[in-house]
Amino acid sequence: MTAPVSGQGSPAGPEPAGDAEYPRPSVAWWSVAVFFLLYGIAFLDRQMLNILVVPIQQTMGISDFQISLLQGFTFAVFYTVVGIPIGWFVDNGPRRRIVFLGLIFWSIASSACGLATRYWHLLLGRIGVAAGEAVLAPAAYSMLSDIFPAGRLALPMSVMGTGAAVGGALSAVIAGMIVDAVPASGMDVPVIGNLVGWQIALLLTGIPGLLFAPLVYTIPDKRARNQVLGGAGLPKGKAKTLASTASETKASSGATIAEAMGFILSRRLFYLPHFIGFGLFSMCNYGLVSWVATFFVRTHGWTLTQTAVMIASLTLLVGVAGGTLSGFLVDRWFSRGRKDAHMLFYAGCALLQAVCVAGMVITPVPMIAVAFLVLPIAVMNFTGVAGAVLQIVTPPQMRGQISAVYLLVFNLIGLGCGPTVVALFTDFFFKDVAMVGWSLVLTYAIFAPITAGLMLLGARAIRTGVVKA
Repeated sequence: MTAPVSGQGSPAGPEPAGDAEYPRPSVAWWSVAVFFLLYGIAFLDRQMLNILVVPIQQTMGISDFQISLLQGFTFAVFYTVVGIPIGWFVDNGPRRRIVFLGLIFWSIASSACGLATRYWHLLLGRIGVAAGEAVLAPAAYSMLSDIFPAGRLALPMSVMGTGAAVGGALSAVIAGMIVDAVPASGMDVPVIGNLVGWQIALLLTGIPGLLFAPLVYTIPDKRARNQVLGGAGLPKGKAKTLASTASETKASSGATIAEAMGFILSRRLFYLPHFIGFGLFSMCNYGLVSWVATFFVRTHGWTLTQTAVMIASLTLLVGVAGGTLSGFLVDRWFSRGRKDAHMLFYAGCALLQAVCVAGMVITPVPMIAVAFLVLPIAVMNFTGVAGAVLQIVTPPQMRGQISAVYLLVFNLIGLGCGPTVVALFTDFFFKDVAMVGWSLVLTYAIFAPITAGLMLLGARAIRTGVVKA
């Protein structure tokens, strides 16, 4: 066991296990591929709404603020409320079964959104999608941490995270194509009746999840072996050793909720800047993703199809490559001794994004505005890097619960506030829907510097030994 960190008791976790204790590379990367696919399906279902803002508003007569509640706040509240108990189940239960059931549930709820005829119907559907999707990230983080050693964790988790880019891109293309193909008067669907374009698009989003859900059972679910936590790793000096192996039907003993919360408080100089910093980074990015299509439609007069193709192309070409490259670079930096690499990298990214968003809005030339979008999209798939450093500094038996707390804070701030902050600036500060671009600029101008400052605080906590990466 490693020596205690000065002034903080024992380190955050045990010494890394040898590579022999991890699955074969082919098995490990197959697991990444499955999680990549499932993450893509989740974001296909989650972000389809963003490209359908204008047609939904035309049908239902609702404001930007009301749309933002569907995009973010309502989704985030239920996503995070369900996430805490799910984190406990992830630490103590059969992880594959948890993911499978969650995937089935959110897919059905996603399709149900296509049957909405009133605002509150959509609201209920989004709540169901949120509750189901809450299972995926904590379980994926926990399982991948048992499949890859710490020094090679950021890359596979970043590859999984780029599934969000693919899912978001596909949602834009599919939505644009369906809305353009369906007559304005709608079309008759057997059994259901007449549906307009945006309803049909949402109805179809649940199908991929139902088809691919069984793939989760091809991922190994053996918890990490010989996981020993030092005396001060748990509150009140309690030491805990996990069983050497754990089957899916009889999971190894996880930490209690009280122990997990106590551990967070004992390392708060790292965990709070990490949770809130990545939450604010996410808030800016969700604001951009939710309203950039509307910006091009309102400001540059683009059609829905033009906008969807542009966003999908950038997301696939730049978002996937950027997310993968970010994980690779951070892993290299980390392996060469820069233990705060994960935090420093995104401190710089937050400031660069703010500059690029301002350039996108200021330029009157549409294609130059698109060029300014390249860097923000390239670095917005950060969840792999953020999740990797969290797993590295967190004891194995409480990773699911601490990941759930991180996701609670991160999603309440990011997904919950991002779309709504932009809409509030548009509806109540500028009071002009044509100013949505400047609402984005204002969001980044205020929150990107705060984000960078928090990331630097978290990096300092790693450098000074508050946590051991």
